[in-house]
Amino acid sequence: MKKITLLLLFVFTILFGCKKDDAERNSDRLIGRWNVESVAYIRYENGKETEREQYSNVTLAWDFRDDGTATVNFEGGEEQVTWTATDDEIQFKREDDQQLNFKINSLTKNSMDVVFEESVKVEDGITYRNTAQFILRK
Repeated sequence: MKKITLLLLFVFTILFGCKKDDAERNSDRLIGRWNVESVAYIRYENGKETEREQYSNVTLAWDFRDDGTATVNFEGGEEQVTWTATDDEIQFKREDDQQLNFKINSLTKNSMDVVFEESVKVEDGITYRNTAQFILRK
């Protein structure tokens, strides 16, 4: 009976302990200056990519600080924001309280691939979705 209890405790620790560690590691991985390598504006119709505008060698950067603030440059000038991260999303909050949610496709200590959903609309039974994908490197 003791062996079964210990085995169950071990299994639960492994299964339920990983999610929180991943989220904490994502936050830790983000700290530092990230240079945007490319930005792709992608249009989807009913889930299929129909158009892509890709820009490389852009001079944009995101600088994450461990106090939960960041300096980011999306398209215009530099902007001061606060940020939080989970295991699958980075949330930026602007000074006007507007929140921007970026889905994390991948995040390592030196590379990041995130997507921002700009708009979704349905017309005549067709779902149109516009996204911006950012590829960044430390």
